[in-house]
Amino acid sequence: MALEFERNTNLEEIDSDALFGITYLAHQTAVQKIIFFGCVFTSVAVFIGSQFIFNVPFIVAFLLEVFFGLIGFLFGANQCEYLSIAQYLKLLFFKPIKYANFASSEDIGLMKKAVERDKANVLKQEREKQEASEEGQRRMLVMIIVIIVGIMIFAGALSALKSYKSSKPTHHTVGYVIDNIELEV
Repeated sequence: MALEFERNTNLEEIDSDALFGITYLAHQTAVQKIIFFGCVFTSVAVFIGSQFIFNVPFIVAFLLEVFFGLIGFLFGANQCEYLSIAQYLKLLFFKPIKYANFASSEDIGLMKKAVERDKANVLKQEREKQEASEEGQRRMLVMIIVIIVGIMIFAGALSALKSYKSSKPTHHTVGYVIDNIELEV
């Protein structure tokens, strides 16, 4: 009897973020992907190398393969969007000390802070619009030119001061060096 696959799969039921359709590989960061596939590659390479090159006993090679695979699964796979398997097991076995307390959504102080944040964002957007306009661009260009001219004047003043100091020494200098001086003892 042949194995039949269900061909009428609803595409909305498939998690498009899950790699190869495996839900534990959904919501992975780039680092988690590197850890997962690196450990999978390492476990296979260790198993093959230990069996064919170093002639290690099968049980040792198998345990090494499982160890690297387990490390990749613990730190490279996710239980949910925000927890890796290792973080989930940590919460499962070692009960968290801090508990999540949710604040009321009708808190006046929080609402005022949100309004202030929104006002600041609106002001920031207005400022960005002004800077993006032609007048704002001209103002920025004039400011950049003024800064560059100021830096050039400062550099010129420093070089002029340096050349002035080198032509007119301000420190004491040692007199002439006299050769063949005989010292009386």
